[in-house]
Amino acid sequence: MKNQSTLIAISVTVGLAGCVSSSQSTVGGDTHFPDLESTYLKVGDFIEPDHVLRISEGQHKDQVRRLLGHPHFSEGIFDVREWDYAFNFYTGNGSDYITCQYKLLFDREMRVTSTYWRDAQCPALLVPIQVEELAAEPRQEKLTLSGDVLFNFDSDQLTLEGRRALDRVVEAFHGTDQPTSIFVAGYADRFGSEQYNLRLSQARAETVGSYLISQGVERSSLNTEGRGELDPIVVCPGEMATPSMKECLKPNRRVEMTLKHAH
Repeated sequence: MKNQSTLIAISVTVGLAGCVSSSQSTVGGDTHFPDLESTYLKVGDFIEPDHVLRISEGQHKDQVRRLLGHPHFSEGIFDVREWDYAFNFYTGNGSDYITCQYKLLFDREMRVTSTYWRDAQCPALLVPIQVEELAAEPRQEKLTLSGDVLFNFDSDQLTLEGRRALDRVVEAFHGTDQPTSIFVAGYADRFGSEQYNLRLSQARAETVGSYLISQGVERSSLNTEGRGELDPIVVCPGEMATPSMKECLKPNRRVEMTLKHAH
């Protein structure tokens, strides 16, 4: 019987250990975060996770403000190149939530250059990774990540949080049971031409594969494939690409990684 659950080892255990690489994420480290008590809110602010997921490099402060609101800490008046926020995110356990501190840095033109989290379990809540055990001997498992989180609309470039999610995956590979092979498959929903969806899903699979390689995964162990509209997880009736239809089809827009282990 298949056992499907949130990948605890990646999204929580690794997050709490603070093992997240790249300049886009931190667990304190050399990056200074203001004392939470110094926010004018005194507590975190509840926000739609999608608003944070839409933050990307190159956005102007005005765009950030429309997504996240005004910064929650006193940042100064002139030539301010750092904004700090305190957000509350639900954990999925009833009404429980955690407060997460989020920092954005800007260049001279006041455009986003990088973002940081104080605690790595915070981006793990935004970008859950699902795992499905496929076989016990030799062990195989399938990791599923939302394509809407990994990529912006109609793009094959990884988002900030998408890169963080893949960092968590790579960190999990550093244990004693490293996969001997990784197969990355990209999927699309049914809107758009079949050929376009196939090309986009292939480009996204290759982007994920290239990022894994850049983070130390052996090229020889990795293969990618675009599968377009094949193997839908959900079937949603209707022919119009309305917002509700796009939301219904969200599970079909995904990237799957099938991992094989030696034992």
